[in-house]
Amino acid sequence: MRMLKQIILAFGFLLIGIHGVNAQAWPAGRPIQMIVPAGAGGVTDGVARVVAEALSNRLKQAFVVDNRPGANGLIGVSFLSKARPDGYTMMVGTNTTMAANKFLYKSFNLDPLKDFTPLAVVADVPFALLVPADSSFRSVNDFVTAAKAQPGKLNYGSGTSSALLCAELLKNMTGIDLARVSYKSSPQALIDLMAGRLDLLCEPLASSRTESNEGRVRALALTGSARSSLAPDLVTIAEAGYPGIDYSAWIGFWAPVGLPMDIAKRLSDELITIMKDPETQKKMLALGTDILLGGPDVLAKMQRSEIEKIDLVVKKAGITAE
Repeated sequence: MRMLKQIILAFGFLLIGIHGVNAQAWPAGRPIQMIVPAGAGGVTDGVARVVAEALSNRLKQAFVVDNRPGANGLIGVSFLSKARPDGYTMMVGTNTTMAANKFLYKSFNLDPLKDFTPLAVVADVPFALLVPADSSFRSVNDFVTAAKAQPGKLNYGSGTSSALLCAELLKNMTGIDLARVSYKSSPQALIDLMAGRLDLLCEPLASSRTESNEGRVRALALTGSARSSLAPDLVTIAEAGYPGIDYSAWIGFWAPVGLPMDIAKRLSDELITIMKDPETQKKMLALGTDILLGGPDVLAKMQRSEIEKIDLVVKKAGITAE
């Protein structure tokens, strides 16, 4: 019996040793797959490509961007959940794919907090409240006052889950009643806003900057907690007199659950290091994002906070999972 225990103990030390060697060797000449749960061309895809290039240059290791769009991000997220936790698969995601979808889609049967390893949050995409260029609403207060005077008469458009939740948060915090007009994509909603068929649209500042700068839409305020370097003169909704409304789309990175702690820490540290580089920051700002840095604990805390906030909004708005 004693001999058996010694053999088992020796075998255990052997496994620990092998694991330690593998962890220390990471990355060991294998390409690292970076999943993007969206198609090419969007902000999330752009962030993935900037980060992949920077990590490749820093670690002298190939990082391959792998777009897996579909089902509002569920396909890419599901793929990550089934990947081996060996440091060779990671994913870029947002508060929509890794928090909101839990409430919006029945097929999302994963736990965003337990089924993945958070690595780092790297960016924030500010949202703005937009109205048509010829709208009589010159401020958030103008819009809220008019909406309260005629409940259900004014409308808002939503071409994404983020646009929906942003507008519903506005309704929830101000007590106004707006009619929802659903679209298959944000560009469709933006076209109808410019045509005057919508009264309000909550959209990323990055995707509406051109229309705003050219006077085709009017931005009333940012929905985030701070002003953006992308539009420093645009007030926040709190500055406009409505504190408590805080919505933006943050972007972070995750790995499969069970990733060894040393590899997770290395990945997290490397992500934060490259994001502090001025050249990387310049590229990120060009994509329409603000830099927002935090390690695994910060990202997990943001996820928990987002899930709690969205849970309340969804319940009050009566939104049911599709």
